[in-house]
Amino acid sequence: MKLFILAAGKGTRLWPLTKNTPKSLIDLGDGTTILERQITTAIESNLFNEIIIITGYKAEQIDAKVVEYGKNIKITTLYNPFFDSSNNLVSLWLAQFRMLEDDFIITNGDNIYKENVLTKIVADEEEIIQVTVDFKDSYDEDDMKVKLDGSGNIVRIHKDIALAETGAESVGLALVKGARQRRIYVNKLCQLVKKEEYINKFWLETFNSLIEDGITIKKTAIEQQDWKEVDFHPDMESLKKLILSGF
Repeated sequence: MKLFILAAGKGTRLWPLTKNTPKSLIDLGDGTTILERQITTAIESNLFNEIIIITGYKAEQIDAKVVEYGKNIKITTLYNPFFDSSNNLVSLWLAQFRMLEDDFIITNGDNIYKENVLTKIVADEEEIIQVTVDFKDSYDEDDMKVKLDGSGNIVRIHKDIALAETGAESVGLALVKGARQRRIYVNKLCQLVKKEEYINKFWLETFNSLIEDGITIKKTAIEQQDWKEVDFHPDMESLKKLILSGF
């Protein structure tokens, strides 16, 4: 199995912390970074034969950092030369051929997870396309919200879903398992990237389009306290406190 990490973005909402450093390499207060924690968690899970990091902004810094971990697992970086004029759907498209080789998990590059999360989301089904969610008491406008139908199936994933219609939050973590499902997913990715309106969209739009095609997207849930994402300065400060307390 492969792990794809989307780490091409500029992290403008964390400026000036990201002025000279990619978001994934900002020090978390204990000498580690988001990217290093993602790599370490992946290695400890024993699930992966390769980690593929899609880079863009300050890519040379990520290239230099991952060399330190290359003796423990195969790590490949793919550079998105369009990072400044596209979103992470395009970044993921650059890895299309690698996705056909093996089952895979995709993660946003600004999330960290507790050790058991990656193992927990690996489904028993031989073939599955699965999105990881969490359930909260309340949601805000910036959450990547998930709308569910009466049976608990995913209907749509988007930030613009009305709060009253929100049933869960997307964690930015997904599993694609089985040769047929890999082909379905890659074909959808290639279909969408040809459309100009998708150049600046999130990779999670692939699931919305698959749902429109009648493809069932399964979900699996993790606890809210099992993961953290960093978008804004308060997120970073909160995460640093959690790290120092043993997260």
